[in-house]
Amino acid sequence: MNGAQVIVRMLQEQGVEVVFGVPGDTSIALYEALHDAAPEIRHILARDERSASFMADAYARLSHKPGVCECPSGAGALYSVPGVAEANASSIPVILITSDNALSGEGKKTITELDTEALFKTITKLSTLLKMGHKLPETIRRAFRIATSGRPGAVQLAIPAEVAGGEFTGGEEALYGAADCRTYPSYRTRGSREALEELVGHLMQASRPVIVAGGGTNHSQAGAEIRAAAEWLAAPVVTTISGQGIIADEHPLALGVIGDNGFHPHAIRAVEEADVILYVGCKMGSVSTLKWTLPSPKPERKILQIDLDPELLSNNFHNTLSVAGDARLVLADLVVLLRGRGAARKPSAWVDELNEARAQFWRDAEAELQADDVPLKPQRVISALNKRLACPSIVISDAGTPTPYITRFLKLGGNGSRFIIPRAYGGLGYAIPALVGAHQARPDARLVGLFGDGSLGMSAGELETLARLKIPAVLIHFNNSCFGWIKALQSLHAKSKFFSVDFTAGSPSMVAQGFGLKARQVATPEELEAGLDEAFASDGPFFLDVISESEELAIPPVASWLKAAEKLKKS
Repeated sequence: MNGAQVIVRMLQEQGVEVVFGVPGDTSIALYEALHDAAPEIRHILARDERSASFMADAYARLSHKPGVCECPSGAGALYSVPGVAEANASSIPVILITSDNALSGEGKKTITELDTEALFKTITKLSTLLKMGHKLPETIRRAFRIATSGRPGAVQLAIPAEVAGGEFTGGEEALYGAADCRTYPSYRTRGSREALEELVGHLMQASRPVIVAGGGTNHSQAGAEIRAAAEWLAAPVVTTISGQGIIADEHPLALGVIGDNGFHPHAIRAVEEADVILYVGCKMGSVSTLKWTLPSPKPERKILQIDLDPELLSNNFHNTLSVAGDARLVLADLVVLLRGRGAARKPSAWVDELNEARAQFWRDAEAELQADDVPLKPQRVISALNKRLACPSIVISDAGTPTPYITRFLKLGGNGSRFIIPRAYGGLGYAIPALVGAHQARPDARLVGLFGDGSLGMSAGELETLARLKIPAVLIHFNNSCFGWIKALQSLHAKSKFFSVDFTAGSPSMVAQGFGLKARQVATPEELEAGLDEAFASDGPFFLDVISESEELAIPPVASWLKAAEKLKKS
């Protein structure tokens, strides 16, 4: 066996079923090995390396297995950086295999020579250059162990040409996998009994408890445990953007999203009025806490936090109690202890008030959700989408135009439905390639991707990938001929001195058709309804080019923006 064959064999030992990537001069040996391993391992050809890493990221989020991608040397590694960085900062296990130049040319300014260890060091949990082929099995096992354990994250392995093409001398006995690391989080940890008993004590004393579910609850698959704890405590559940979908939006204790972007006022109210707040799998970062002003300081308020990463415990607030451990395991233990204290609580008058506030919010929103304005309002699009979402659905969004409207108005029904968005760095160009990875992980789910024209310009090539693979996805393109998010900020903070944010719309639906998708342009409410019906009935990818209102014309539901707009009115 040569090194490339060992790599593929070790991927098989780790239970890898799909690899995303782009070929290059340095990856010939790896591609031959992948060819011979088919169909046990599927290789998904992406149109650029950034897209391949985004595909692996989305696959990992939905399969709860490490996502694997590969790229050639030089520019391939450089183009992979955005997806690897996003995965690592979002606690997603992605393993990037970089086919590297020959070691014999090291330091000789060989074309595409690049110090990938230095490049990836700050955006991975591990970046390493393998110089000895016999170490391939142990290094790959270590890569999966590091990527999936503790706080999951990204790993990058650079494989020089001599290692990939050279004979493997390690022996058949070395070719075994780390079985515990085929899924994540691996090696889950529990909180101590002492900490759990103290946690129960604080929650039992609460008269207005609230649970804040972050993205870690989705990574941990803690939905059933969140629901059980909330129902026993009669505690409202609010989520961060990354925590959306952990509990069905129609559940009587599900109050919606907190934070700056697309917030629900009743969810903000619940956190502010709570006497005990339990954060689970939540970094308590700038967005979800409104730059650490939510909740406001109150000496009598107790803040409790559960997180698998001890570095995040009490990092941003003065916690009353911190519990290090996996969200699902800690909550499961918590529920057992709570049930040992007697019957579940009944919802309080306070919870009833919050639910009435939630109902009033939706009544007040009905006019804008059904608005017939042209250009179409984004919230009108989300409302029409809600009517057609089946269970389970996977909704994937880019940053920018769709974000605040999705987080405020999207309704997920549970049963495995998820909302995915790159929240660590907010890079554009994620949604279209992510649909490819999502389909490999969840072929059972209805896929919907939402993105603006800025995002489309960065990932349009993957429309061909969707068409080539015949992936049944509904693609909704918000076409407002500008970088709308930045244009809105210029409106608020630069006296509407718009600069380098506008561009030509062109004919995106024709571009999509050119790549092999079914497509149509949508400009009116009637066309929107007909277009969505056609798209959801399609058995392949369908592209809807929606002529939509730009953000600077009507401020989106972003708390800091609304505050700035109010200040402008008064000045």
